[in-house]
Amino acid sequence: MSIVADLSRLQEDDRAPILARAPPAGRLIDDILVDILSRLTAKSLCRCKCVCKHWLGLIHQPDHRKRLPQTLAGFFYGSNTTGHLPFHFTSVSGDSRPPFGTSFTFLPNHHLPVDLLDSCNGLLLCRCYHVSDGVGAFHYVVCNLATEKWVVLPNSGKAINDVATTCLGFDPALSSDFHVFELVVDHNYSQDTELSRVAVYSSETREWVYKEERWIGEATWLAGRHSSTTVFLDGLLFFSAFDPDLYDCIAAVDTKGETWMKFRVPSGQVDDGFIHMSQGRLHFANFQRDNNGVAIRFVVYVLENYQTGEWILKHGIETSNMFGWTDLCPDGGFDFIAIHPECNLVFFATDDVKPLSILPYVPLYTESQSLHI
Repeated sequence: MSIVADLSRLQEDDRAPILARAPPAGRLIDDILVDILSRLTAKSLCRCKCVCKHWLGLIHQPDHRKRLPQTLAGFFYGSNTTGHLPFHFTSVSGDSRPPFGTSFTFLPNHHLPVDLLDSCNGLLLCRCYHVSDGVGAFHYVVCNLATEKWVVLPNSGKAINDVATTCLGFDPALSSDFHVFELVVDHNYSQDTELSRVAVYSSETREWVYKEERWIGEATWLAGRHSSTTVFLDGLLFFSAFDPDLYDCIAAVDTKGETWMKFRVPSGQVDDGFIHMSQGRLHFANFQRDNNGVAIRFVVYVLENYQTGEWILKHGIETSNMFGWTDLCPDGGFDFIAIHPECNLVFFATDDVKPLSILPYVPLYTESQSLHI
């Protein structure tokens, strides 16, 4: 029998397990096919599931998941910032059960309160409290839920009240190492939080580095509404900020604390907007208002060039076509959650159902050398 005919026969018989029914030639073809599929984007891989049942079986086989790209699985959420395990999880596919355990019982001292701070490309950043070390004592833990591997970070020396945001930077396409950023602020008598320095932990050096803020111009404040939203892309951490000259802007710092940048947000925007990474590029979502302060249009921009700070309009839609009415006032009415990493899809929650903390999660089934006990 020819290889083509043999593959055709395998694809027709979809009831038996793949490995059990595949002869040596068929297994070789499957191995080659899986190797090709592993080089696709998660979006293209999803389309390949529709080719035939045999391809669908190959993609969903547990042994192949470690080699194939993954997409957004769902969201972790909680009604408060500190809680006991397990965390709540909801799947974007509608499945009642996630494809992994969410109890986090593999974490050290998992019976104590834990903050789930950030999620980045399959890794999770937690703040684990230790009552025996005194009130407010904690350690950062970075873990992979899919492989149940974790590592405890050394103490940065910063108190919780001095850190406005702690976030995770990890891109397996660039390196197996991760970085943890602390955005340190100076408090004054107003409600403003002026960014004074950044502390960055590297899993490669296993050390923290501390850098004073180096933006040109006047002081920079963290934006209030979406200050917890950060994006790690191209080795830079992006976050919403306020500058006396640029007003609402996007600020960025690299993993060494050496490169500092600011980008003016697209003109005519409401508040500080929302940033997220999608399809390998930085996206900015917001509402545009009329002269009466009513949001009339929802827009999504893409940062075209880091050097020039040029934004390109990607999508725009009237709010009446989204919600059915025109007098939308987004202030406090709802909050952005995420933009899908591969698709043109925006997630948001309304105030009546919105938890205080929501984190998107993309599984990572490959072992990472940066995680060890």
